[in-house]
Amino acid sequence: MSGRLLPHALLDFTLARASARLESLAANSIRRSTTVVLGRRFAHQQVAFQDFPAPEYAPLEATDDRSMYARRDSSRKSHSALASGGLFPYSQDGPLTELEQRILELKEDPVQKGDEAKVPAYSESELLSMYEELLAVPSRTETQDLAEADPESQHQADEQTLRGIVQNLYALEGSTDISSESQLLYPAAISKLNEIVSTLKSIRSGLDAPPLDVPVLLPQEWLSLVRICVHNNDGPSAESVIGLMKRSDTPVTEEILNTTLSVYADNGDLANAERFLAAFVDQSPSERQRYLHIKAHLKSVAPGTFPTSALTALHEYEGRGLPAPQRAYTRVINTLLHVRSVVAAAQAWDLFAHMRYVAHPTPDPFLYIVMISACASRSLPPEPARALDLWTEMTVDKGIPPSAAAYSAIIFACARSGEKPYVNEAFRLAKEMMDGHRDAYGSPAFRPDRKALSALLEGAKRTGDLAKVRWILAEVISESLDVTRGDLPDPVYVDEGIMTHVFHAYAAYQPPFNRAATVIVDQSANAASSSDSSKIGAPPSDVKHTEGQFDEAPRPRVPVAPRISQFTNLLPQSNSEVLGEARALFYRILKDVAPSALLSDALVSEQLDSNMPQAFENVRLSSRLLNAYLSVHYAHGMFDQGSKLYHSLFTTLDVEKNAWTYVEALERCARARKGLERKPALRFAQEVWEEWQPVEDAWRRRMSHPDGIDARMVERAYTAKIRVLAISGRLREAVQLVRAFVQRYPPDVIKQVQPKPALRSGRIMLQAPRPLVRMYSAVEVPDDTVPPLLSFPEIELLHHRLVDAGDEKSIRYLKWVCMAYAGALKKRKDATLRAEPAAQNSEASKRIERP
Repeated sequence: MSGRLLPHALLDFTLARASARLESLAANSIRRSTTVVLGRRFAHQQVAFQDFPAPEYAPLEATDDRSMYARRDSSRKSHSALASGGLFPYSQDGPLTELEQRILELKEDPVQKGDEAKVPAYSESELLSMYEELLAVPSRTETQDLAEADPESQHQADEQTLRGIVQNLYALEGSTDISSESQLLYPAAISKLNEIVSTLKSIRSGLDAPPLDVPVLLPQEWLSLVRICVHNNDGPSAESVIGLMKRSDTPVTEEILNTTLSVYADNGDLANAERFLAAFVDQSPSERQRYLHIKAHLKSVAPGTFPTSALTALHEYEGRGLPAPQRAYTRVINTLLHVRSVVAAAQAWDLFAHMRYVAHPTPDPFLYIVMISACASRSLPPEPARALDLWTEMTVDKGIPPSAAAYSAIIFACARSGEKPYVNEAFRLAKEMMDGHRDAYGSPAFRPDRKALSALLEGAKRTGDLAKVRWILAEVISESLDVTRGDLPDPVYVDEGIMTHVFHAYAAYQPPFNRAATVIVDQSANAASSSDSSKIGAPPSDVKHTEGQFDEAPRPRVPVAPRISQFTNLLPQSNSEVLGEARALFYRILKDVAPSALLSDALVSEQLDSNMPQAFENVRLSSRLLNAYLSVHYAHGMFDQGSKLYHSLFTTLDVEKNAWTYVEALERCARARKGLERKPALRFAQEVWEEWQPVEDAWRRRMSHPDGIDARMVERAYTAKIRVLAISGRLREAVQLVRAFVQRYPPDVIKQVQPKPALRSGRIMLQAPRPLVRMYSAVEVPDDTVPPLLSFPEIELLHHRLVDAGDEKSIRYLKWVCMAYAGALKKRKDATLRAEPAAQNSEASKRIERP
């Protein structure tokens, strides 16, 4: 019987709806007693079990009886079953009757207890496939180049087609002397086709009636023949095939023209590329042909050269109303960013803004990645805020889903800034990269590549966070071990760059224990304090102290690096522990890469060991890595340890020193502590300076040198040597070194400015062969061509020592040096701002000729 009862919640809801309806329409419902209303809920059981008679409906009123009283009386005669029971004494037709009908249906078909809802059943495999489809990350291309699906299979199909062409052409002759190699097949095919086309041409010229259109080859066969010529890097043969197609009245498709033009663009043959465009292409080349033309311009210049001709051709197409495709702009921007020049980097940003203004307002994902990476360019100062703006524009405003390359670019841009908020943002993005895109199995869709991990290491070392550096190194080593077992398809190995960042992090780390700040407690003070305390509360008389007991009191101990470094979770607490971990890492590298070097006592005085696995076989011993390892000894070791390692490290491992090796050694000598380090530092600085001078002379003669030395490096070397002489008391030699510097790099040379390129003109114009919208003005572009100079901060220590010695003549000379270089630098800045754009040469300003 209980199965026919209505749910309390449904009945309450029904009563509330019905009461509200009746109270709004019937005036006397407001005057109903409270007891009646409250008693309705408890009357539902009686209503449910009571047998109600069938409802009696009033007959249909006449259509002409339209009085208000008749309609009201008719509505009152139609009572429902619940209304007759006393629950709804004022029931009406309309929505209330429909609600009552639903309640009756629920009473007739009640829900039995224990019945479960019928939910569609899915198997585990169906659920897994559904979640795999929902959580799958679509593959995204990381390049703009239009590559074939399978070039190797396409080439094999073309070779098969070529063999069929040759077989058909020489079928009547029965010649078997033709080789099966494609290098010999396509010349034979072109020769035979030339004979056939010439014969058909002569026959058609002698006929009075119009000749029948008989194709020599099928369109796909012509295309395969052209592809074979391009694959063998034979542009003239591909052009001869196009000539045969025109002579045989065969339409030349755009794909054949693009394929032929690509061989000149890939080889950087600009003259033949422009000749081909003038001969076979009309005045409106397609987007693909414009891209190949720009590519030919870029390939025609040496790497690292400013692409003036490509920029001129790009703006020439804009002037003709045929802007190049976005791929062409991206290629030019990439070339500018690889020039490693401040002017080229600024021009790349200006071209990006100009492209969005005149040609392509919305960049594609690949161009976004290029420009985000450009925010961490080594030519211009890092701009993490601009990188985050581009990231937000790409992912939020444009709705472009990020890829692994996009995450690596934004992490690199934020981490390289060295500012702690942006470095923390880089680590947050790395966590989002790993956890924000997982498949149905919980595996991350994106894994940090070498670029992202190197960027995180660089950000951590710039902020001195050794804990994160050790954690990242442990993750990379663990990943290397996983690939040994075959668990990861594309892992990141420990290489030279990663270990360089690790050693730099150890060098920048500041341990919490400082031996110089240790306070040595005096024993007499301890005895006095103990005697004072005995007066306040004397110990019992039976307590006796043995002789020498206070002499054996514990003293503060300096931590000593253990022989076996365990690399625990606790960071190194002293300089010796930092050196211990660095030596253990370097010992492990030598053990995996150069085990013969471990036999030399100059590098390893004792056999070290650690709990690190064998994962350093991909580390290459380079000058950059050895300099990073030396910097750890310069920062945390004694001076004699660093100098001995400098002499033995490069010689034993047969690695050439670079400019950073000499400059960092001189700067370590300039930081020599007062006391026993000054004389060895002066002697060591003289030895390093003798090795530095040939490197500087080679750079002054503009000779190619692999060290990457520049003007700022020369300034650092001279500044360190002057400081070493000043702290050693050799003031006369220091002043003579300043005179030698001024003689080598006179202030008048700084006044000579570089000619301003025409593309860097700042004149406002609505149409010009240069960027119309710029992101870097002439004031914002740094000058990276300033020769070496000296300012007062570089020689301030020497100036103080001369003042203390009372050498007025040398003081006046130093004052003149500082003022001369400062005045020359100011004149250089003014001349750079007032510089007129240089006229373009004939080769760069040559316009694109069309018939």
